Amino acid sequence: MKLKIQSRMPWIFLIPVAGFLLWQLMSCSNNPGTAYGQLIRYTGCKSFLVNQEGVGAFTHSPGEECLEYFYDGRGRLTMKHINAAFNCCPGNISADIVILPGEIRIKEKEASALCDCNCLFDLDYELINLRPGVYRISVKGPYQPEDEPPLEFVVALKDPVSGTFCVPRSKYPWH
Repeated sequence: MKLKIQSRMPWIFLIPVAGFLLWQLMSCSNNPGTAYGQLIRYTGCKSFLVNQEGVGAFTHSPGEECLEYFYDGRGRLTMKHINAAFNCCPGNISADIVILPGEIRIKEKEASALCDCNCLFDLDYELINLRPGVYRISVKGPYQPEDEPPLEFVVALKDPVSGTFCVPRSKYPWH
């Protein structure tokens, strides 16, 4: 006589594992619907040399710090931080991006400050899955003067829109 024993043991372990994997998948920061942002690229130290005709290869003067933006109306916001101040030898440049209802905060950082000088850089950002609405956008760099206006403004992001917001800078390395 053969005794047939069926084990239900594999099913008992499979259900919690499947639940955990589903939870991990749903909590991933890049899920559709979850807004996130990243620093895409940055330039090296900018040179504001002028050619023989008196024209430089730049769109904004070194005496202003600007943020150009473009919202595509479908959840993608691209931004260029123009004339951001960093050490001349910053190592890796990075940014913490916080997206809250009605608020986008970017805090820029440098890995090191190995040189005895500062200079200006341009940084490109991309934010994905950004819901339409009114946002206060603020960008804070490591050398932003405390006694000058912050790089901060309010913008309505609903339909495709682009623009530029600038603040004057009178401190080194802007002047």
